[in-house]
Amino acid sequence: MPTPADSGRRLRSTAVAATLTLGLASGLTACSSGGSKQADYAEVCVHKQTMMRVADELCLSDRTGVYAWYYVPRKGSGGGTSTLPPSGSSVGSGGGTFVRPGKGSVSRGGFGGGGKGGGG
Repeated sequence: MPTPADSGRRLRSTAVAATLTLGLASGLTACSSGGSKQADYAEVCVHKQTMMRVADELCLSDRTGVYAWYYVPRKGSGGGTSTLPPSGSSVGSGGGTFVRPGKGSVSRGGFGGGGKGGGG
């Protein structure tokens, strides 16, 4: 037969479980919400001579200077969001630069790339 102490323990257990569930649900909702601001520039790895986008790992491990980070503005000329070219495509006409922008936020990757973000 349950004692009053058992009822109190059960009530606390239920309250803790409900609180954890709500906290987890809130965190997941915040992570998946589309309200977050998109970075001003995307950092993508390119082959410097061909201006072809390559896997980000090549820039991370390159010791020869063949590959470099290229910064592509995320805002198109019409004010909308520009689409990044996938790996294997040219990035030459995107209005980007090899110099990391001094202002604005930068995120690594994008379509076909990795996901490391950073502020600027």
